[in-house]
Amino acid sequence: MAPAADTGSNDCEGLRAQKEAERMGALLVAVFDDEAGARAGARALRALHAEGIVTLYARAIVLREPRGRGLTVREPMAQGDGAAAPAVGAAVSALVSLLGGPVTAVARTVESGLVGAVRDLAEAGIDAGFLELVSRCLRPGSAAVVADAEEESVLPLEARMAALGGRVLRHGLAGMTPEERVMREVAVLRRVLAGLRDEPGRMANAVTTRAVQRTRATELLRLLERAEAVADALRREAAAKIVVLRAQAARLEGDARSVVERRAGEVRAELEARASRLDRLVEELALPARQSAVSRGKRSGPGGEY
Repeated sequence: MAPAADTGSNDCEGLRAQKEAERMGALLVAVFDDEAGARAGARALRALHAEGIVTLYARAIVLREPRGRGLTVREPMAQGDGAAAPAVGAAVSALVSLLGGPVTAVARTVESGLVGAVRDLAEAGIDAGFLELVSRCLRPGSAAVVADAEEESVLPLEARMAALGGRVLRHGLAGMTPEERVMREVAVLRRVLAGLRDEPGRMANAVTTRAVQRTRATELLRLLERAEAVADALRREAAAKIVVLRAQAARLEGDARSVVERRAGEVRAELEARASRLDRLVEELALPARQSAVSRGKRSGPGGEY
């Protein structure tokens, strides 16, 4: 019977094969036997960025303690990178929590952006199952580079990391987006409120009915505030990514420069479209929701319920 450590390795390799076909923006975790390997991997990522093969938005280096007890952040994200790559901060923080370690050290890497707005790993597009498998790949004494990067082809990065003895895991940030989550929750609340208005017979007590309506209307207001926060965070992420892409393009020439410039346009368009969906939702619901909350608040004022 194979030892448990080998099972983790097989899971790691299986996930690698599954994710290899994914392209564009991804959370990359390159696992190495030791910290020296991870630092060499980080330098290789920077070189690929300089060559225009990869756009590297942010990276961090983590080390699993030799005795296997805990994870330490050996090199956090650079100051200001949190807005451009919220997934990196969320992933590192989750890995530290999963394996044990100084959470305060990683908290400094999550300064702003999507994670700061919604405070939810899933909202950053990261599957907890992926991080569990990463934790199995991180054996005692091993280290990893965690990065948010975009690439036209997976092969150059794979080849560079393999030459250094690294294993690359990719997680396409393709789960439910934060705006989809907010819109789904809004839709549920709207159905609940409509049911309370259209079928008052469901509740014999009118006072209870109005109390439930007030509670749900308040929840809807909070969701709208959250939608505004997520839209703002998406635009901050877009602006931060564009800064990185413009700086990268300025150092390139020819086709490599054209690829990065095209990528910048795609990134801006995608994130702006996502933010605009939330803008439209807020415009549609904000005034009715606030009027409803104010109206119900007045009815439950000093005179109490009626």
